[in-house]
Amino acid sequence: MAEGSREFQQEEIAQLERQLQEKRAALGQASELDKEETPLQREMVHEVVKERIQEHVPNYQPLSVSNSQQIVSAQTNGHTPSYVLPEFKDLVQNLINIVFNSSIGEAIEEVSKTNNMALIDAFHDALTDELYNTLIERKKLEVVK
Repeated sequence: MAEGSREFQQEEIAQLERQLQEKRAALGQASELDKEETPLQREMVHEVVKERIQEHVPNYQPLSVSNSQQIVSAQTNGHTPSYVLPEFKDLVQNLINIVFNSSIGEAIEEVSKTNNMALIDAFHDALTDELYNTLIERKKLEVVK
C-alpha cells in the first residue's frame, strides 16, 4: 500500500472515529460507557457507515437487520450475513480491499455504480464489521469480557 493511501485511510478512519464520538455525545453516554462493547456502539458504527453511503446513494436504506442481530440470529437459527452469500462474497471482498488499499469513498462510489441495493447493503454490513473491528484494534472501543 502506498504511503499516501495509508495516510488518507488513517485520516478517513480518524474522521469516522470523530463521527462516532459525536453520536456518543449526542446520546449523552458517559465516558465509561463509551468503551464498553454494546449493541448501541455497533449500531452507531452502522449508522455512521450508512450516512457515508447515503452521500453517494441518497435513497439507500439498509435492507437487512444489523450485524449484531445477524450474529445472534446466525447462532440461533442458522441465518448467514448477506456479505458471505456466494453471489456477494467476492464482490464485497473486492470493495473492502478498495477501502483498505485506497479509500472508503472510492469503494462507495464503485458499489453505488451497480445500483444493486442488496449488494450495497451487503457492503454496508461488511464495512460496518471491518470498521468496528478496526476501532477495537485501535482501542477506541473495547471488548467487554
